[in-house]
Amino acid sequence: MNYLKKIKLATVEAKLNEPLTRNTIVIGFDVSMHSTGIAIIRTTDDYLIVETTKVITVPKRELLDSVDLFLSQIKNFKEEVAQKYKLDLSIIEDCFFLKNVKTLKSLARFGILIYDKFRDITEATKFILPTSARKKVHFKKSGKSIKGKALKKEIMVYVNYLLETEVEQDDEADSLVLALCALIQD
Repeated sequence: MNYLKKIKLATVEAKLNEPLTRNTIVIGFDVSMHSTGIAIIRTTDDYLIVETTKVITVPKRELLDSVDLFLSQIKNFKEEVAQKYKLDLSIIEDCFFLKNVKTLKSLARFGILIYDKFRDITEATKFILPTSARKKVHFKKSGKSIKGKALKKEIMVYVNYLLETEVEQDDEADSLVLALCALIQD
């Protein structure tokens, strides 16, 4: 795992107009049943380093088959991470209810699986709603009617602006927002 981007911490802080925590390693999880985005961001005294991003995909199958495949991929990724990093904070997208209770239950299950698998290699864990994470990094959508793919595209553009990256997958962008919001000092 080679880092993806190294940017002056002061540059990101100026764009956010927020101080960021130094000398910290954060992992962000954008949890989904079929496509989970993961991002690791590390800060030093002077730099923010996007260490890695990953998307774990699981085909649409029976729930238990999906869980087994998801756990297998998470286990492999965790082993890689544990060898290289001492994680200070794990931030996991909290599930929220829109219309479908079945989806809510599945998201909650996958979020807890992430928590369970990473809690022994992370100093602390927080759950945060995606809207709260976006608000914390000062993301503003272009209009109230923006949703779905259009919203995801705007988030990618914003993340690429903030971190001077070229993220092309919305799950990676969402996981970077989560990790970045965890670095903002309260």
